[in-house]
Amino acid sequence: MKVKLIEKAAEIVGDNQLLVNIVSKRVQQLNHGADPYIPTTPEMQSGDIALTEIVEGKITWHEMTPEEIAASRAEQAEEKDPFADLAKEAERAPQGAEERTITTTLSLD
Repeated sequence: MKVKLIEKAAEIVGDNQLLVNIVSKRVQQLNHGADPYIPTTPEMQSGDIALTEIVEGKITWHEMTPEEIAASRAEQAEEKDPFADLAKEAERAPQGAEERTITTTLSLD
């Protein structure tokens, strides 16, 4: 990554830890096939693209308020664990019962 891009993006974001998180998430998206928001050249790496997007104002972010954080945590606590029923079922299954395979797909978005 180019030092000048890092310095400009750091001025815009204002918090180095937040900058790292934003760039990391965007690099992950780009590496998984997301289209860049800016014209790119073959020599640009994902980090350079993400930093340039920040500098050019193509990426925005929102810092959650304490109320939004509390609401988000409450929603997560209310979400049903998809494996809870299977765990209870497994506890009730008699010895020698047929094994089951579970396949899950995780989204990074």
